[in-house]
Amino acid sequence: MELMISRILKYLNGCLDDDHMYRIGNFIIKNYTLIENHTMVSFIDAAKCSQEELLDFCQHFGIHSFDEFKERLLADHQGRLEQIHARMLNTDINDFLEHVNTDYSKEEFIQWIDELCELIFNKQRIVILGALYPSSVAVDFQTDLISLGKEVVEYHHFDLNFEFSDDDVVFFITATGRMMERNVKKLKPQNICDAYLVLITQNLAYRDYENVCADYFAHVLGKFDGLQFNYQIMMIFDILRIRYYQKYYQ
Repeated sequence: MELMISRILKYLNGCLDDDHMYRIGNFIIKNYTLIENHTMVSFIDAAKCSQEELLDFCQHFGIHSFDEFKERLLADHQGRLEQIHARMLNTDINDFLEHVNTDYSKEEFIQWIDELCELIFNKQRIVILGALYPSSVAVDFQTDLISLGKEVVEYHHFDLNFEFSDDDVVFFITATGRMMERNVKKLKPQNICDAYLVLITQNLAYRDYENVCADYFAHVLGKFDGLQFNYQIMMIFDILRIRYYQKYYQ
């Protein structure tokens, strides 16, 4: 059975409106490891929603009470932690590195990954920004890090209250750079330059586009066909979550 948190993530990542479903889902992502401390009353107060909105959210996922929903989240959380631990026991990132195609050497790439892991560990929130498919391959990365207590969200342009801060790590994923062109004017007033920006692209021209400078940069090699790029994104996020767990939880 699919994890409830993964179902919530897939819903949020495809959201089109800043409604109660979006806001409650984001509250759960931000407070995932603290949900067990909430009663329905305290949840409603903290999430700034009504009882009707909370129950509607639960019912969208096939559950008809808050207590049942909370029990499912807690059981899934424990199961995911056990799954992560079992999966990482005999995992060697060297098995993955040979499939990565960037302009870094193997040693440089590992150093880049380690620096990002340290940044993720020390910062409050991770934001994923990119086209729908490239960002959707990061759901397992989101699920693992949320299970380990990090807030990992996807940026949506319709969220007019969204603001970046120096406690954010932003993964900007764009193969050609078009996503950067389309969004940079909206992102600047939301303080994108305050965040730590990790740009992953095939186009070197966007490393310093409109004075939005990448703090960390990966130039993915290969054809501009989307297929290879999406595969590389999946590999990079898999290596990140493996290395992160091994550095801080093993």
